[in-house]
Amino acid sequence: MAKKKQLLLEFDVVQKFEKTLTTANELRTGIFAPIDKISANSKTYKDFIANNRKRSLENSWGKTIIKGNILTQTHRDLLDCIIAGAKEIKELEGGAIAVYFSTTDILKSYSGKVNTNTKWLKDKLDEIQNSSIEFKQNNTQDYYSFSIIDSHAYSTKHNSFGLVLTPAYRKFFEEQLTVNYKKELPKLLQVKSALLRSIIRFFWSHSTGSNMDIENLLKTVGFPLESVRMRQKAIKEIKDNIELLKEYGIIFEPKSKLIYRKSSFENSITFIKGKNKKKVLESDNK
Repeated sequence: MAKKKQLLLEFDVVQKFEKTLTTANELRTGIFAPIDKISANSKTYKDFIANNRKRSLENSWGKTIIKGNILTQTHRDLLDCIIAGAKEIKELEGGAIAVYFSTTDILKSYSGKVNTNTKWLKDKLDEIQNSSIEFKQNNTQDYYSFSIIDSHAYSTKHNSFGLVLTPAYRKFFEEQLTVNYKKELPKLLQVKSALLRSIIRFFWSHSTGSNMDIENLLKTVGFPLESVRMRQKAIKEIKDNIELLKEYGIIFEPKSKLIYRKSSFENSITFIKGKNKKKVLESDNK
């Protein structure tokens, strides 16, 4: 088995954005629902509208409220592609973070082919921009309230498209454990199922391993369990893809449990701890 080594590192927040993709808690709390898009006819969406465009979730990691729009794996995919494919990341006055990128490159990374539908990309960024998140972390006093994107536009100075991450999100990112799966992202995006991508992301947020029964896992990642039929369909989708999940380090156990071991598959996934904690980049010594 590969022997783990720990490299003590000191990173500023820009380096943290350059060297990781997202916070572990964004992958563990259902902020990005395990669906590609929400149907206006679904009970989840109708409840969201009836609750003044709010969706509340709670699991072992904390209590989360998503307001404005229901964010999905599509939004997470695009944010991952943008951070991974950034031409430049810089800190702005006031604490915001600017990320400059090529829309053509990002759309190609996302879809796996040449794609020039920049209007669709801007619409998705608008949906993220017009959403906000409240997160109360369990077993701590930590509480965060933030929107992710402040603005996005073409920058003539940088000759590329850019988005600005809010100071509040920068603080959240800075203080949380963050995950880097940039090298694994192309393989992850080949998974067609949004549910499976969310499950893979959830397990990849653990530095060594994790296990969870399927019913609890569906609740944890925020799957909309609107009916017995939807639950059964989700469970079947997982069981039908046991061999695929093995390629991502996830094993199905006969008693309807999924077991993840980071050391069980070749990967370059690393982690950086939050500000004011001992900063460690974890890696596997191949």
